[in-house]
Amino acid sequence: MRFTRAARRRFMMFDMTPMIDVVLQLIIFFMYTSQFAQLARTPIEMPEEAGDKAEHKPITLTIDIDATGQLLVEGEIVTSDELDRLLQIELDKAGGDPAAVRVLIRPDRTLPSLHLNRLADRLARLGLRGWRLGTSVPMGGGA
Repeated sequence: MRFTRAARRRFMMFDMTPMIDVVLQLIIFFMYTSQFAQLARTPIEMPEEAGDKAEHKPITLTIDIDATGQLLVEGEIVTSDELDRLLQIELDKAGGDPAAVRVLIRPDRTLPSLHLNRLADRLARLGLRGWRLGTSVPMGGGA
C-alpha cells in the first residue's frame, strides 16, 4: 500500500489547543497558590525599620508574636512546647543542620522585648542562630 503525499501530511498535524489550555490552567493555579501564602500570614503591625535587603533564600518557618506574647505559626496559636516540636521537625528535615533551617520572626510593634528574648533563647538552645526579624519599611522608603 502506497501513501500519497497529501495523506502523509494529514497525519503530521498536531493540535496545540489542549496544550495551551493546560498551560493556562497551570498559570492560574500558580498565581492563586502564590497569593494564598500571603493570606495565611497573621496581620501584625511590625516595627518600622529599613533593614537589610530581602534574601532570596526560602524561609522554612515563620513565627508571629502578637502584642500579648502569643506565638502563632501559620495563623494558629502554638505553645512553647509545640513550637519546640515544630522546630525539631524542621531540623530533622534539614538533616540536623541548623544552618539549613531559615526562621523568620514577625513581632508586633508593641510587643515587650522580653517575649522576643525568650524566643531567641529557645532558638539558640536548638542551635538556630541564623533567624531573621521581620520589619515593615517606614513610610518614605527608609535609607
